[in-house]
Order: sequence, then C-alpha cells, then structure tokens
Amino acid sequence: MFKWFPVLAGALALLWFWMGPDAGTSERAFGGRPTPVNTVIVNEELFADRLSAVGTLDAWESVDIRSSVSQIVTDLKFEDGDIVSQGDVLAVLKQDAEQARLSELSSSLADAKREVKRLRNLAERNQVAQTDLDRATTRVEVLFHQLEEVQARLRDRTIIAPFSGQLGLREVSPGALITQGTRITTLDDLSRMRLKFSVPATELGVLSVGQSIVARSAAFDQEFQGLITAIDSRVDPITRSVQVRAELPNDSGLLKPGLLMNTRVVANPRRTLLIPEQSLESRASNHYVWRIKAPGQAEKVQVEIGSRSPGVIEILSGLRAGDEIVTDGVGSLRASPADVRVGG
Repeated sequence: MFKWFPVLAGALALLWFWMGPDAGTSERAFGGRPTPVNTVIVNEELFADRLSAVGTLDAWESVDIRSSVSQIVTDLKFEDGDIVSQGDVLAVLKQDAEQARLSELSSSLADAKREVKRLRNLAERNQVAQTDLDRATTRVEVLFHQLEEVQARLRDRTIIAPFSGQLGLREVSPGALITQGTRITTLDDLSRMRLKFSVPATELGVLSVGQSIVARSAAFDQEFQGLITAIDSRVDPITRSVQVRAELPNDSGLLKPGLLMNTRVVANPRRTLLIPEQSLESRASNHYVWRIKAPGQAEKVQVEIGSRSPGVIEILSGLRAGDEIVTDGVGSLRASPADVRVGG
C-alpha cells in the first residue's frame, strides 16, 4: 500500500493547485496578511487590428527597353540614370534603306495623286474612261499602304520611351550590332511604388481595399505610408496565403524596386477596453481577471477577449470602463474573493 503513497500525494497536490485554497489558507500563506498587488484602471482607448508581413517593392511601371529588329546602333540619346518623358527618343538604329525607300514612295505618291486629279477632271468631261481613273486611284491607295509599311519599319528602328520615368544603365554602345530582343536599358516609373506582400488567408476578414499600411525598410530610418489597392481573388492552395498589393508614394525618390519592406496593416480602428496582458489569467479557452470589488478585496471575473497587440489585450465583455483590476500579483491570488493590499 505504501508504494502508492507518492502517487496519491501527487494527485492531491495537483488537485489543490487547480482548486486553490480558501480565503483563510491564502491569508495564512502571507502570515495572515492581504496579498500585495498593483492595479490599473480600465479605460477605453483607441485600438486597431495590426497585421504584419514582409513585402517587396516594384516600380509602378517597369519595362526592359529592347530592340524588335536586328540592326546597327547609330545613335544613343541618353546616359545612365536619365529621367525621360513619354515619347523621348532613346536610340536610333541604322535606317538608310528605309529612309531612301520613304523618299521614293513619297515622290511616287505625290505623282500618283496629281495623275488622279488630272484624270478626274477629264472624266467629268467624258474625255477619259472611268476604268483609267479607277486604276489611278487604286495606285494611290497601294502607294499609301506601302508608305505606311516603311514608316512602321522606321518606327521599329527608332526606340522611344513608352512612359515617363528613370532609365537604368546603358547596356549597348553606338556602332554595336544588336539582335532582336537585345536589352538596351531599363525604364522604371518611380513616382510611386507597388508593394506586394502575402498574408494568411485567415486574416482576409480584416483586409479591404483602401486600408492604410505602414512600411519600413532597413535601408532608411523612416516609415512610408500607403494604401491597399488590390487583394488577389485566389488563395494559394499550398501556402494558404493571399497576395496583397499596396501603393506607396515616392516623391522623395528613396524607394527602389526590389527593396524588402516590413509592412504593418492597420485595420478596423476603434475605441475599446484594453488591459495589460499580465492581468489576464487563462485556463484552456476561459479567461479571467481579478477586479477590485471593494477596498482591500479582489474578485475573479471571467472576460471575453478580442484582438491582441504587444503588451495589451482587447476586452469585449466582462469589464467596464473605470473598473480597477490587478496587474502585478495575479499569480499569488487563489480563491475569490481574496484579500489584497493595493500598492504593496
């Protein structure tokens, strides 16, 4: 029988821990004196759900400037890092044959138009057959389309900026023979930035387009404000996360594509009851705080909690503004009500 004594003693000790001593026992533990505690008054404060994520910056618009034809570079009209406007000429490729063909077709078209005008005057006096006028008119149309074709080839050999922005490094030199698809430089619109980051699908309920975000990079000792502009329509079935895109102004020009940004989403701002996290006592899914019931006496009350933030917890029910609750000394309190000494 004695071999079961340690097991029985352990079970009784565990039962005592969970049930807690009565008020008299609690007082005896401190020599018959009240338990010293510190307290705080519960107040409504401004609070918001905060969601943290790591994202990557992209330029608002970004493109590699490439040639669509194989030809020799005759002129480069930019330097590394230049700021350009939409439509600015960046590079010119050899186009001697196209320019000669353009001149030839322009002269032929002008001559064909004069012929149409002459035949039309004669046709009005029935001095020429209508078929002759029709053939002349068709020749004008053919020459016009041929001229358009040459102009298109000239445009292919004149590289222009598709939008305003900042150029990257120059990757070719005048006189170089480039092939179709060769990258000449890069162009980025850095006036504003796109920030892409992923959040768990379980947080979709607190996200919406137009919400404010705060982003910070290790490269700069400052925060950048932005807005969520889009939330992906699909959840990744592997990571169970969703892609979010935000817009950040970049008037200072500090932000660059590829920067890693620590992002904080601020959602659902509200005034609510907040308590210090050390005041909360939890057992399984039940949560409790010790509230000062009367001078020198604390009672244990069950509360419903909401969101958490570092150091504080939102209280949805169980407390009211103005209640005084125990912060330090919670672990020394057992039976409710308990005698306490505030400020001890």
